[in-house]
Amino acid sequence: MVIDCHSHLGKDYYFGESTLKSYDEFCIRNGIDAGILMPMPWPVYEKEGNSVASLIWEHENYKLMHYYKISSNKNKKIKKEIFNNPYEIVNYLCLKEIAKTKTNVRIYFAPLVHGVLDDPNYVYKLLLKENVVAVKFHGFASGFYADDVNKDIIEVLKEANLPIILHTSVYNYDYGYGVDTKYWRNKCSPLNWADFLIKNGLKGVLNHGACLDLDTIRLVNKSDNIMIGIGPDLDISNDPFKVLISKERLFKEGYFNLLKKYVNPNKLLFDVDYNWNLDGNGNVDNGSIKRVRSVWNYSDSQKILSENAKAFYKKIS
Repeated sequence: MVIDCHSHLGKDYYFGESTLKSYDEFCIRNGIDAGILMPMPWPVYEKEGNSVASLIWEHENYKLMHYYKISSNKNKKIKKEIFNNPYEIVNYLCLKEIAKTKTNVRIYFAPLVHGVLDDPNYVYKLLLKENVVAVKFHGFASGFYADDVNKDIIEVLKEANLPIILHTSVYNYDYGYGVDTKYWRNKCSPLNWADFLIKNGLKGVLNHGACLDLDTIRLVNKSDNIMIGIGPDLDISNDPFKVLISKERLFKEGYFNLLKKYVNPNKLLFDVDYNWNLDGNGNVDNGSIKRVRSVWNYSDSQKILSENAKAFYKKIS
């Protein structure tokens, strides 16, 4: 059995679209039996003929945040500041689409939650009354970080007892991207989010291999409540800006070999991050499962591909 623990559904403001049909076809092609889907990082939905970007953010002096939605109709765009529940419509549209669409792969859902703007009562209702298996925090896309999360949201997450799937990112160089990108990517570091989970007694998954941050990996190896998602492995393998290991080591030893060296196999979750799992030519990568099986032995591969997920996500079978 193979379980994909992190992929996306819907349209993104910056990076294309992922449909249930295309995801199902991808899973059939790759032998994936079940998948946890969540909205895109910058999700877009259609309303009354308008295309609406749920949330775009800006900052003043790296402190004061402004959150907006953008409605587009033909060549006209309307930008409006928002103050609550930016992803509510998208989450319920995704749940509705999953419920009405017949797929070969078993689909589970993780709603996108904003740790600052979401009304705790709405989140409580969403998590306790709908069929969801986890929560997704994407701090970089949503413009909030570990220190910002509303304490009432934390209490709701504790009550729901669902894992938080966390985007992690780093930037370890003085060239390449601009100062803004470097600052905000490092705010989403795996160590910051691991400390957040430990401090608040929450379960969570540090995506993108925890950016190969060895300090974070040591914490994860000792924790019963934190896991590491491995995808999209080909993309990370080719991009040293996404890890804290030196690019020389990344290219010489390889991303999966470094994970194997440092991370207990019981702590790893397979995910493809569809449709962000692209090769260098913009094509969807179909080799992740084969690469897992070529690096880890049979027993550890089974853990990574399915057994760890079934143990960690109580609602997945």
